[in-house]
Amino acid sequence: MTDVAATPIIVRLAPEIHLKSPSTRRHFTRVLRRNLKRGLTGIPHELRTQQGRLVLYTPKPEAAQSVLRKAFGVSTFSPVEVVLKEVSVERLCEVVGAHFTEAVRGRRYAVRCKRHGRKDLSATEVERRVGAVLDGPGSVDLDNPEVVVRIDLDREQAWIYSRREQGGGGLPLGVQGRAMVLISGGFDSAVAAWYIMRRGTAVDFVFCNLGGSVHEEMVLAVCRRLVSDWGAGIRPRMFSVDFSGVVEDLRAKVPGDAWQIVLKRLMYRAAEPIARKRGAEALVTGEALSQVSSQTLSNLETIDAVAGLPVLRPLIGFDKAEIMNRARAIGTFELCEKVPEFCAIADQRPMVTSERAQIERLEAALSDACLEHAVAEARMHDLGAVPATTERTGSLLVDRIPDRAEIIDCQPPDLYRDWHVPGAVNHPADELAASFERLPRDRSYVLYCFRGTQSAVLAERMRAAGYDARAFAGNVAKLRRQWEGRPTADAGV
Repeated sequence: MTDVAATPIIVRLAPEIHLKSPSTRRHFTRVLRRNLKRGLTGIPHELRTQQGRLVLYTPKPEAAQSVLRKAFGVSTFSPVEVVLKEVSVERLCEVVGAHFTEAVRGRRYAVRCKRHGRKDLSATEVERRVGAVLDGPGSVDLDNPEVVVRIDLDREQAWIYSRREQGGGGLPLGVQGRAMVLISGGFDSAVAAWYIMRRGTAVDFVFCNLGGSVHEEMVLAVCRRLVSDWGAGIRPRMFSVDFSGVVEDLRAKVPGDAWQIVLKRLMYRAAEPIARKRGAEALVTGEALSQVSSQTLSNLETIDAVAGLPVLRPLIGFDKAEIMNRARAIGTFELCEKVPEFCAIADQRPMVTSERAQIERLEAALSDACLEHAVAEARMHDLGAVPATTERTGSLLVDRIPDRAEIIDCQPPDLYRDWHVPGAVNHPADELAASFERLPRDRSYVLYCFRGTQSAVLAERMRAAGYDARAFAGNVAKLRRQWEGRPTADAGV
């Protein structure tokens, strides 16, 4: 690659890296270079170290910048707008005047100059004389400028630029080992994974599946988004553990008020052997103190007791609004919003305080073989591979509601009252998850819900139990448009 064809981008390492010892700093920088090269796959580029700085040369600067914005270990970066080979104060005045007059017009500005190994020019004189060229179109403001024109002088050239973009911050992925994230697909666990990645930790994921293959696909989509956007340099795995048998055993042998706590302990027990095989040194969860009943100090102490690895909780002091705002910022909000939560595992009020000995006695009644079998049969997904096309077998999803099907509206009651398909019976998703086996088995069912996700998961669970059940492929808005626009004589949608 020649400098003529490529735009240089100055890449600044996170400040923490500069505070490390020389050997640690070199190691962190090597890891960052490796991650950037992997993240820039398919984008022509060359990484160089010049005057102690990392410089990326590429003929596709916009594509490269999209990688840098989400590269952990990168503090800021600046695309260089002008590279000047023949450097003098007069030439700098001419070039800056030509390129930046319109940028500062009607705005406050400052000129900053730094020297890197060059002593024949005075940085102060360059700032004063070049700044005077722009005075008039803009107004000088050294304390609070709207535009900063920066001039970096090295031994051979001058780099001139005005943009300073934010990178991913934190530390390069991989410098702090590996951790196993217990992922649910909800807002919290994805944000927790992002925070632990930002501290330089490579991650894998364990998903304890309570909702079948549709639920698994939704969680897999969240993991893929997180890794594709923020995981430059690593290739994580997601392990899906079928917890249907484990939950069935739990329901049969443990009192309902302890289900949530025992279930969390079982999830930790499932994640730990997988974590150890992957070389992970810690488990990561999205728990926040007192957000739900299982996340009180008392219950967290009881749950932690089962873990042989450290349990890291990056969100322990966050409230829900902060977590959701971060999910929006990192790009997982829309996917996580669609993932159903199975809040109705217990029909009793869960305990908010617990004693470890009591929970251990209850857990002793459960079958270790059931959990061990679930872990042994875990499905592994390579999050760095191109996802295969998923086929829904048995027509689980339908585009039109067929004749003579019994229609189940899975929305909350207030949304059901707002609008529902005429004749549809309201069974909110959480209630249906716990009670669908009371429904007659000699009928055909079509389910729908507000977003079209919980109904798909529930239909799959009903089919697994022997029901003729399907789900409408879409949300309520789509179904309503179809229903209200159908011909009068058409009994279906």
